[in-house]
Amino acid sequence: MAKKCPTCGKVYVSMPAMAMHLLTHDLKHKCETCGKAFSRPWLLQGHMRSHTGEKPFGCAHCGKAFADRSNLRAHMQTHSAFKHFKCKRCSKTFALKSYLNKHYESACFKGAVPPLSPSET
Repeated sequence: MAKKCPTCGKVYVSMPAMAMHLLTHDLKHKCETCGKAFSRPWLLQGHMRSHTGEKPFGCAHCGKAFADRSNLRAHMQTHSAFKHFKCKRCSKTFALKSYLNKHYESACFKGAVPPLSPSET
């Protein structure tokens, strides 16, 4: 049976999911530097790296470091042999579409005609 959040009205069918959601309304973990608040201590811990510059997650291939494990995971794709996303201007290839999009915003396209939109590809 579905349960509705008394604060925002979101509906959940699982009690564990509802319990996790309820924490988002109880932001008791506050950053002493900027005042931003978080529902979980590990979210605050990750946020603190934006102030300290700490980057504990290093790439085993090239040594580039990241503050967040998910950013390291995305970066690891750059070392993949499978690079399916190709620039239409310079033919450079990328493992992630987001990296190709970032490339489109880079010097390769500055002052040039923008790349085709996804609907034109």
